[in-house]
Amino acid sequence: MSEEKPNSWWGTLPGLMTAAAAVITALTGLLIGLGQLGVFDAGRSGSVSGPPTAVGPSQPGAATQTGNSPRNGNSQQSGSPAADPGISPDGSPGWTVTLPDQRKYRSGDVEYELLRAQARPDADGKITLTFSVRCTNYGRYDLNFWDSTFRLNVAGISTAPDSGLNELVAGDASKAGDVTFTVPASTREAALRIKFLGGESTVKVLVASP
Repeated sequence: MSEEKPNSWWGTLPGLMTAAAAVITALTGLLIGLGQLGVFDAGRSGSVSGPPTAVGPSQPGAATQTGNSPRNGNSQQSGSPAADPGISPDGSPGWTVTLPDQRKYRSGDVEYELLRAQARPDADGKITLTFSVRCTNYGRYDLNFWDSTFRLNVAGISTAPDSGLNELVAGDASKAGDVTFTVPASTREAALRIKFLGGESTVKVLVASP
């Protein structure tokens, strides 16, 4: 009776499991090595995010602001010329009014400042002179800011305002208003009188026609 040869370790269950484990380990190591070499990233280059793109200039036709945006109808765009004081609002040559260099007149706790003056034609050979005035009350109590404080002398005749200005200026405060006079269109010189409790100030005014 011949002796049976012992089975090789490949034929045993433990041997098969050991061999399978060795193959899996080898494949795993191979895959890891290929991944580190970037083999599997070759097909994904389109999804890799790149550096941020700088924002370029606006597209053609897009509005670009170069200055402060106008917030109301009186605002001017950056670079536009200022309005000529000798031009009337409709764009035709207008009347001009010249004020002296001294614009502030004070007595006690009350001060009046002439901000600007303008003239416009009126009906029946008349013109309207408008003086924009700021009243400052340095006292503690309210102060009347009204037409009664002003008079305009033209050719020796004293004219009262027709603006209807009648305001109160609180203590330690300021308020601006317009004082208007209707005078003959032939007026070229006038004297604006500002009346205080202790006297009055006189402002020489020159008027020029178109």
